[in-house]
Formats: sequence, structure tokens, C-alpha cells
Amino acid sequence: MKKISLQILGLCFGALALVGCETSDLPFVDKPVILPCPDFFVLEDAATLVQFRDGPGRDITDILVSARMGEIRLGCLSNVDTETNTGVMELDVSPVILTEMGASNTEAVAKLPYFVVITDPDKEILYREELNLNVSFEGNRTRLVVTTVPTTLELPITPEIRSKYYLVYAGFVLTPEELEFNRKRIRDRLQ
Repeated sequence: MKKISLQILGLCFGALALVGCETSDLPFVDKPVILPCPDFFVLEDAATLVQFRDGPGRDITDILVSARMGEIRLGCLSNVDTETNTGVMELDVSPVILTEMGASNTEAVAKLPYFVVITDPDKEILYREELNLNVSFEGNRTRLVVTTVPTTLELPITPEIRSKYYLVYAGFVLTPEELEFNRKRIRDRLQ
């Protein structure tokens, strides 16, 4: 019994000694540069999309599909040289979209156009891409929450330009009529 207790005690002291070691003190091991993801925003005017069937009707029975972009999921991986402090950040941008089939949607499918934009701190556009999310309402499903396929970008990193220099925006690509519909709903909600 004493022999086992001494062995366990020896193992505990050995483990404590190893915990006290830091590999970063070794001259041949560099600490990686880990940068936070950029800030991101869903634009309020472009956060919702309501598509109506052709014709003048604009009530609930005329809706093909409605969608709301609730958030953006970001994945970030830094590849920065520790000596020069330069490199790239690989950024994956995936908007999360709640979509609902409308009463006039007889085909149970929808095509939702959306955009991803990267700007600098002065809101100058550095990158813009328009994409489409194809949705299929299978079976009796009328509502879906979908995370889009990631849009992968490489952002340059320098000693002066870090990851927080960049701003990520997303929203739906809207026609002028859809944009005015959204703005009217926002005004009505705020009154």
C-alpha cells in the first residue's frame, strides 16, 4: 500500500514540475501570432428580404419567401511572421439566415441573393461579393435556418494594419422596391 502511494506521490510531483515549464522560454519555439476576428455587422436596411409574386398585390397572400439575416459566423486563422509581424489572416464569412416559405410559393424553392463586404475603418470598400443561397422547403417544412457556405478571404496583416482594421458587413441584395419596403417597416416599427 505504501509503495503505491509513494509512486502516485512521485507522479504528482513530476506532473507539477512539468506544468511549471514553459516552452516559450526555449529559443527555438516561437509563440504564434493569434489575432482576433474583425468586427462584423448585418446592415439594418438589408437584414430582411421579402419577395412577392409578380403583380400589384403586396399582402401576406402574395409572399413567395421572407428571410432574415440574424448573424454572421466568422472563422479566423492568422498566419503572421513573428519577426516581421506581417502575413495574412484567412477569414471565413458565413451569414446565418432564417427563411420562411410564403403562401404563394407553389414550387417550395427560393433564391436569396446576399452580399459580403469588407471595408477599412473609413468605410472604403476593399472587397464586395454578391452570392446566392438556394433554399428548398422539403416535405412539410415551411421554415428553415441555414448557415451559408463560407466565403473565404485573405486579409493582409502588417505591423500597422491588424485584423481590427477591417470591418465585415453582410445583408441581402435588394431591388429598390424591396429596399423601400424594408425602410417603411423600420419607420413603422420606430413610430
